[in-house]
Amino acid sequence: MTPHLLERIKNCKTLPAVPSLPLQVLQLCRDDRTDCKQMADVISQDPSFVAKLLNVANSSFYGGTRHTVTTVTQAVTLLGMNSIATLAFCFSLYRDLRKKGGESFDHARYWQRSILASLAARIVGKWKRFPNYEEMFLAALLQDLGILVLSETLGHEYDDLYRQAGRNHRQLEMLEHEQLDTDHAEVGAWLAAMWELPEIMQVAVAGSHDPGRISFAEDYRPVVLSVALSGRLADLWCDADPHEAASLAVEAAHDLLQIPPDEVVGLVKEIRDGIPDISSFFQVHLASAEELDHILTIVDRLALEPTSIKSNP
Repeated sequence: MTPHLLERIKNCKTLPAVPSLPLQVLQLCRDDRTDCKQMADVISQDPSFVAKLLNVANSSFYGGTRHTVTTVTQAVTLLGMNSIATLAFCFSLYRDLRKKGGESFDHARYWQRSILASLAARIVGKWKRFPNYEEMFLAALLQDLGILVLSETLGHEYDDLYRQAGRNHRQLEMLEHEQLDTDHAEVGAWLAAMWELPEIMQVAVAGSHDPGRISFAEDYRPVVLSVALSGRLADLWCDADPHEAASLAVEAAHDLLQIPPDEVVGLVKEIRDGIPDISSFFQVHLASAEELDHILTIVDRLALEPTSIKSNP
């Protein structure tokens, strides 16, 4: 990031601010002495989040339960501290930031990709049996945060660039480098650092376009690679060309996490099945039933092609 752009960002009076509730929840999660009742007491300060939490605790997205969850304490006990912290952060972030961006900024398109990516990252993490898939859920939601920062800072200058890229995230990244000498992954990582989020979140955001461009601890690899793949999977529904997006997603799954094409089909099925619950949680439309099935058909056909993955030399 150039010093000039960094100075403009620092001087922006409307930069996104970290929500207060999730910060309290994160602090409690880091304290070994915290019990479910203490966590429930803090969460209960936000009635709107309580309603969302009980809804998701009873949903298939988190496995459901034989008995209806009716209290915050029950939800905390069922879901666990890390899941609660992640949900609190994601809900508060979306509620507080969904109107950020310039007047002509396409909020619907931005949040569609971010939320789909968070869902995809969590599913990838569970699929690969990584222990920290809740961190992947949050980091994936944060990966495009730099877009909001650039829109708030540069106004129409950036909004025009965002509109020019259309529904092509790779084109957006290229235009950012050409015109700004940076990209929103770098800017988003800077903001995550300013928010004093855990280092693993900062690194995952920085590497969301290309993990090979950054250095990170080996322990961070599952999160960083899963978040990078999550964006490619989200583009199945967000890109203007779903066939090209499917090809890139299958290739990325293989290159990043050695996931074969037939397993990508399984991942996409789980993403499709999880979209109704995550749409309800965020109260946002992500895709119609026809769009969900259409994408699955494209990926299914691609997985059957012998050339669906480029061979390595």
